[in-house]
Amino acid sequence: MDDFYADVLDHVGRPPREFGSVHLHVEPVIRNPLGQATAVVWLQAAFEPLATTPSSVRVMGRQKQGSAHRMLGQFPLPSLAGGRVVRWRLPLELPPEFDEVHFQVESSLHPNAGRVRPAWKLFDTLEIPKESDMKAVSGEVSMGIDLGESLLNTVMSGGLSVTAYMKMGPQVSPGSLAVKRHAAATLPTAFIAAVVDGPVEPLSDLQCELVWEPGMALPAASAAPSWSTEPTPAMAAHVLKSLRTCYACGFEGPREEYERATMCPRCDATWM
Repeated sequence: MDDFYADVLDHVGRPPREFGSVHLHVEPVIRNPLGQATAVVWLQAAFEPLATTPSSVRVMGRQKQGSAHRMLGQFPLPSLAGGRVVRWRLPLELPPEFDEVHFQVESSLHPNAGRVRPAWKLFDTLEIPKESDMKAVSGEVSMGIDLGESLLNTVMSGGLSVTAYMKMGPQVSPGSLAVKRHAAATLPTAFIAAVVDGPVEPLSDLQCELVWEPGMALPAASAAPSWSTEPTPAMAAHVLKSLRTCYACGFEGPREEYERATMCPRCDATWM
């Protein structure tokens, strides 16, 4: 829709994930040999007005191949009112056994909230079942649209497109029209950021930088998406020769299988 705010995160190569009223993207978390780490979090609002209950993010250190985990902190999100987009830097203490960090957003919707940016990877989206999944029971003309309440709300807010179907032949059983969970619902309930070893300038406190607000020119588009074939210099120690890694959601796949892929198969982040 023309009245949406600019999707700045996607524009700068940080494909967002939507949690409640918030769009969020986290860059790979850089950790130095002393365990000092910095998380760079990009944020923009997906709905307005914002809820009166403050939104927050819970940060958890985890092992990909193990059970170790620890809460690293819970932080109130900075203000995103009026379409503001911010880059937020969090100082963390990250022990060496953790190789990924989970960012779990707690953000509720205001009762009168309306969508102000296009939907990105909803976790509560429902989808219309494929015609091949429907059970035929009679031979009448049928025409209709199958919508669950959550899907209808998403469609009305501009998140998804809907196709009406009309066909001659077997009619679909009402019981077989039950909507099913959208594939996006199988994604992690947190944003997963990889941990990479490299130089870190320790922070004494949280830092929040305004990236964009209405009236400002859009920042330059990024030439280095988070889903990338070649690691940045800070990631050089984390190169996986046999695997390709999505630094947006943590997905890993055999390099020979995904060598020519341009999108992460799990979260659709751009992979150059």
